[in-house]
Amino acid sequence: MKKGQKEPQRSEDRQPPGCPAGVSDSESNKWHSLIDKVWSEKTLEIAWEKVSSNAGACGVDNITIDYFAKDSQTRLLALKEQLTKQTYQPQAIKRVWIPKPGSSEERPLGIPTVKDRVVQWRPLAGGRHRLPPGSPAGVRVP
Repeated sequence: MKKGQKEPQRSEDRQPPGCPAGVSDSESNKWHSLIDKVWSEKTLEIAWEKVSSNAGACGVDNITIDYFAKDSQTRLLALKEQLTKQTYQPQAIKRVWIPKPGSSEERPLGIPTVKDRVVQWRPLAGGRHRLPPGSPAGVRVP
C-alpha cells in the first residue's frame, strides 16, 4: 500500500451498497448476515403462522394452505434443510388476471407457492424489527 493511501474496508465492516442483506451492530458498525435467522426453526414457524393467517390461493404446485397445514412441521423441517444446504429453489410464479377496480381492464397478479411465501416472509418487514432469540444485540436496521 502506498503512503497516504487508505486501507480498503473489509466487506464485514460495511454494508454492501444498496443491499439490505444484514444488520449493523451499532457499537462496532459491523454487518451481520441474516440468512441463519431466515432458516431458524422459530423464524420458519412464525413465517408459516403469518402465511397461513393470510390464506391466499395456491401457486403452480397446487398445494393449498390447508394441505400444507396437514403436515406443516415436516414440510418446515424439509424447507429448513433445503435452505441450510443451499438447495432451495423457488418455484415459478402462477400468473392470473384480476379485474382492475373501476375499469373493464384486467391486471396480472403473481401468486407464489405456499413454501415460497414462507421463505419470502421477512421478520424485519413493516417496522416490526423482531429477530429470533440469539440475534445480535443492539442491531439497527438500515
